[in-house]
Amino acid sequence: MSLTSESDFADVSLDQVERVLQDADCVYERDAFNTVHCIIPTCWGDMGGVFTFRETPQLLQFSITLDVKPTPSRRGELNDLIVLINERLPLGHFDYWPGDDLIIFRYSIAMAGRAGPEVSEISAVMDSAKTAVEQFTPSMNYVIWAGKTAADAMEMAMFETIGQA
Repeated sequence: MSLTSESDFADVSLDQVERVLQDADCVYERDAFNTVHCIIPTCWGDMGGVFTFRETPQLLQFSITLDVKPTPSRRGELNDLIVLINERLPLGHFDYWPGDDLIIFRYSIAMAGRAGPEVSEISAVMDSAKTAVEQFTPSMNYVIWAGKTAADAMEMAMFETIGQA
């Protein structure tokens, strides 16, 4: 396949994204702006995900918006927690956007002239995002609603149980 324009690269990349989302039984919709919107099911509910192809530099970006609402008085502690969380993430990172009052998970796949991302890359990003959201959403709420410190919330997030009650 000969790719001759930026839109060819975007089409191939987003076609791959759609294949992965379809195989994962995710609800998704592609728009005319090189973006695929999707629903990512997590143990904390469905989260809105977005795949976007950027032309300069060539990137396939993925983000999930968390269903967490920061309060103004807890923003500093929440930022401290996000720094602690990001130190432990092998892929992607969380951002807090104070202007929109949003917490998002983000990751970019550098395309550098490639025809498209590998299916395994897209799956790895989605799996990593889902794991991070499921592990760390409670700790963010712990800081926001329970008034705990970032260190206390991180300790809670890293606690692992074995088995089920």
